[in-house]
Amino acid sequence: MLLNDIEEILEENGYSYCEYNGCFDIAARRESIMLLKVLNNVDSFQEEQANNLKMLSNDLDAKPILVGLNTRREALSDNIIYDRFSIPTVSPKTLENIIHGSLPTIFRFRGGMFAEIDPARLKSAREDVGLSQSDLAEKVGITKKSVYEHESKKLKIVYKNAVRMEKTLKTDLMIPLELKMSYAAKIKPRSIFEGKISQNFRRMGFATDFVYQSPFNMIAKEKSFMLISDVDEKKNRIQKNLPYISEFSHVTKKSAIVVTNEEIICDIPTLREDELPGLKSRDIRKLLKRW
Repeated sequence: MLLNDIEEILEENGYSYCEYNGCFDIAARRESIMLLKVLNNVDSFQEEQANNLKMLSNDLDAKPILVGLNTRREALSDNIIYDRFSIPTVSPKTLENIIHGSLPTIFRFRGGMFAEIDPARLKSAREDVGLSQSDLAEKVGITKKSVYEHESKKLKIVYKNAVRMEKTLKTDLMIPLELKMSYAAKIKPRSIFEGKISQNFRRMGFATDFVYQSPFNMIAKEKSFMLISDVDEKKNRIQKNLPYISEFSHVTKKSAIVVTNEEIICDIPTLREDELPGLKSRDIRKLLKRW
């Protein structure tokens, strides 16, 4: 099973991790946090899952990665970063290489193969062999403007043109790709209750974000302090998520709190909605420290 294979890779490389079947399947941590969605066919990844994964990764400063074996048309090649809704998508072997510090140099997007080249190295290598920008452009089959732009800043370049540049200048120019994602759009609370709880936390000075397809549905931040929270009127719905919240909190080292309308006994700090109006941010911090 693919999920087990990925967990074995994580264990062998010293990661702590937990599972959740939502916008991610594995939350893993060593020096930093990775949120992994694992699917045999990466084309089955949905845009809503991607949006929630982006929001969660952005708030937690985590790396979101979709790991799979194939698309509907082809198997995923190793050492290439694919794209699904702006989430970096890789094969299991590529993930293992990334964990070992070997980032791919090839990016596949909408059927094309791209790379990035080092601007300073390109300019230095061109000058060392005595070629003008026009000379290099002619040999590679691109425009002088393109050479100028790639010497000025990092830009995507068609992979075959990057290879031609390296052959012409007889040096390595391509650089490892960063695992980037696009900006995460804000997600609105889905219920009046969630909105009320968010207002109370904002009154205390917290910034709040909502995320779904996750063990919790609210993230609250104040300066360098962050907590994850499951906010729900009904304690029976919260109780289903408690083991997952606890595991996620332990793995990611993020504080967790539960907010509901009913008394609930669990191993996570809890608050009722009617307790919030009189609280300040320092009261939330004290509650978490005492726990």
